[in-house]
Amino acid sequence: MRDRSAADCLVLFDTSAEGRLSEGWASGTLHQRTRTVTAGPMVYVECFPIWDAKTAQAAKKEAKMERHRRAQEKLNEKNAQKRLTRLINENFGKGDLILTLEYPKEAGPGDEVQAMRDIQNYLRRVTRLREKRGLPPLKYMYVIEETSSRKYGTRYHHHVIMSGGISREEAEEKWTKKHGGFCNARSAQPNGRHLTGFALYLLRNKKGRTMEADGKNPQKRAMRRRWNCSKNLTDPDERATTADKKISVRKAGRIAETVENFDRAKEIFEKLYPNCQLLEITARRSRWTTGVYICAELRRKDDKPPGKRRKNDEKQTPCRTRRI
Repeated sequence: MRDRSAADCLVLFDTSAEGRLSEGWASGTLHQRTRTVTAGPMVYVECFPIWDAKTAQAAKKEAKMERHRRAQEKLNEKNAQKRLTRLINENFGKGDLILTLEYPKEAGPGDEVQAMRDIQNYLRRVTRLREKRGLPPLKYMYVIEETSSRKYGTRYHHHVIMSGGISREEAEEKWTKKHGGFCNARSAQPNGRHLTGFALYLLRNKKGRTMEADGKNPQKRAMRRRWNCSKNLTDPDERATTADKKISVRKAGRIAETVENFDRAKEIFEKLYPNCQLLEITARRSRWTTGVYICAELRRKDDKPPGKRRKNDEKQTPCRTRRI
């Protein structure tokens, strides 16, 4: 029987750990498991308890109860956001292209299925251009956004991030020549959190964003998920490492108790990950079970944030800065 951990019952950890933990907070915890995922220059750490059989069984039973359904939906949202952010940070960076593709006001697809065909055909046109140039296979991720208003009814537009190699003008022309409307392409400009800000923008407060589930039947599965991506993206979760002795139960409690003091938490974490800078950390506990669940976001120090160009670097082509 495999170890049951808080990763199986993360839905229960919904309360911030603030100040000193109550007595018995680690009851039933065998050890802490630390999972580390590297995505581009970003490092994501999750530290969660592995319980004994009795505690794990009680937590699993609690997680299945009716009252946690809404919490599970919220957790699913967080997991989708986490996966999208890591895929973007792993596969895209400086020199890649971010685009917004819009239709003319008087025209546009009648439904989401047609909107999906339009964006997929656009990416095929870009792929053919890249093949003629001898460029590597196209990597991309896109989101279809649906908006509704009394004046224009239901309308669609697209947000895309894709690998560079062609000019912004060429990328725009591949859309406007076919559909008219508006296309704004700009070079990706990573910052201290790489492209996390763009990834969060794609999912924040948006309705009607969907994903083709498996690339085989978009008409049938068009409404299932939020975003779509090429199959040649590297999945950073497949390289995740786990360790059961990196952070002890005692140290996990100390981190949770000092998480509000960012400088202290930073000191602890940067000793554990000496080549990284801590950017964000949260610690959560549960009202239904024991232990703490710690999440941290770091950036590798050997990967300097872009923006400050060295003297020996080649001159970069100026980028347009219009927001999508």
